[in-house]
Amino acid sequence: MAEILRPGTFSAIIAVDPTMFPSQVNLKGSHDGHPLAQLALKRRDHWKSREEARRKLTEKKLFAFWHPDVLDLYLKHGLVDSTFKDGSSGVTLKTPKFQEAATFAAEDSAAYDAFDRLNEISIPVHIIVGENSEVNPPDLVDLKVARCKHGSVDVLKDAGHLFPMDSPAVTAECISTFLERFAHPQQDLTSAQRSGSKL
Repeated sequence: MAEILRPGTFSAIIAVDPTMFPSQVNLKGSHDGHPLAQLALKRRDHWKSREEARRKLTEKKLFAFWHPDVLDLYLKHGLVDSTFKDGSSGVTLKTPKFQEAATFAAEDSAAYDAFDRLNEISIPVHIIVGENSEVNPPDLVDLKVARCKHGSVDVLKDAGHLFPMDSPAVTAECISTFLERFAHPQQDLTSAQRSGSKL
């Protein structure tokens, strides 16, 4: 949307498992509101220490496959020291869960607008998705690439939505490969292309 509103903001866009959808996709999910917002409100947001946070988080399916270096960075930069209402000390989420929920709840119109207006973007748009992504099934990926004037895609084998956390080196390789192609104009970036599996 930034590039649409102010063309020339970027030279190219790399979209990592982007959450943008055609209008017929219902992001609300239920009468209770956005499902991701509801999940955010239910998540645990404080621990006695970073060590306890590591132990508890890795028991969750969401974090179980994160690369150790990524988890270390999350624990270091995603949590802050805090004093709780009972006077005890510990760590809490740097971004309050209420803010995370508000972000999910408010993102619907932007997610639709970004998809609908993809064809207005003149620069290359490279999409990287997981083969098993919950938010980017193959048909939707094809729609997104088709809407781009200069679209390309990498599909990562056996990967889900959180592949940047699970496989950061592979993610970096995909980004680097695209940037290398982009830096050498003799490479054809004008047509949609599906790269080979990376995982």
